[in-house]
Amino acid sequence: MRATTRTDYLDRIRRVLRFVQEHLDNELTPDECARVAHFSRYHFHRIFSGLVGESLREHVRRIRLERAAGELRRTDRSVIEIALAAGYGAHEPFTRAFRAHFGAPPAELRKQSEPLMFRRALCGVHYGIDDVVSRFVPLQEDSNMIEVSIETQPARRLLATAYKGDYLRIGQAFDRVCAFAGQRGLLGPDTASIGIYYDDWDVTPVADLRAHAGITVAESFGPAPEGFELIDLPTGEYAIGIHRGPYEKLHESYRWLFGQWLPSSERDAANQPCHEIYMNDPAKTAPEDLVTHICIPLVGARQELRGIPAEAVEQ
Repeated sequence: MRATTRTDYLDRIRRVLRFVQEHLDNELTPDECARVAHFSRYHFHRIFSGLVGESLREHVRRIRLERAAGELRRTDRSVIEIALAAGYGAHEPFTRAFRAHFGAPPAELRKQSEPLMFRRALCGVHYGIDDVVSRFVPLQEDSNMIEVSIETQPARRLLATAYKGDYLRIGQAFDRVCAFAGQRGLLGPDTASIGIYYDDWDVTPVADLRAHAGITVAESFGPAPEGFELIDLPTGEYAIGIHRGPYEKLHESYRWLFGQWLPSSERDAANQPCHEIYMNDPAKTAPEDLVTHICIPLVGARQELRGIPAEAVEQ
């Protein structure tokens, strides 16, 4: 199998940037853009924002506003027509977003005589019909470098509970699992606490974030007790990034892993969610001393999560 290089990653992101330019009047869903780039839906957002410097939603919104500004100058279309084409359902939210971006409401910008100037974009890409995508400059950010290794992890069985909401409050779900396990003598020196995360908290509304909080149990453990689930994490190759410090900073390590390390690793992330292994107890450890292993499943080995509801495993 030919190694996936950083050039491959950049070419796949360029395909998305070009697709956005050519389909601005469409919905442009993350699923569709992930397919265009041939990236897993689980990891597309982090790779895109890590290389482009803005989320897909922010990018599409900015490009549509830039197109709208050009139409105000070049055409006599009404503001509401242009607003609707930019994806806004009414005049007021469009005007508010336009003013925030350009420093002037649409009607005022239309009257200005000086050349239309767009504010700087980190990726260098603006709206246009020429070679705008060729101007793409990937974001370079090494300030959050962390230690990374590629390891083959053993298969693990988890006793888990589903969680939905703010990832920083998932401790309550772990407390529930650990309390149940402690009452039944399931906690031992080799028990690991593991969280499986299905959404990117940088782009998903907090109320919609989905996860499982679990602890490792014997492979023979079962069936699942009422109110809990059994999830089998497969053996396979994983990139393991070692995050040191408070959980509140985890998203910074994710951004670097997916935006900088992965595109240069000559590997692809498998179409499975990441999981985190917590190496110490937050109740007994100062936040700056916490150690979390961020585990990214890699293409090249059999990957099959068993026990997760079908709706949670998006293709």
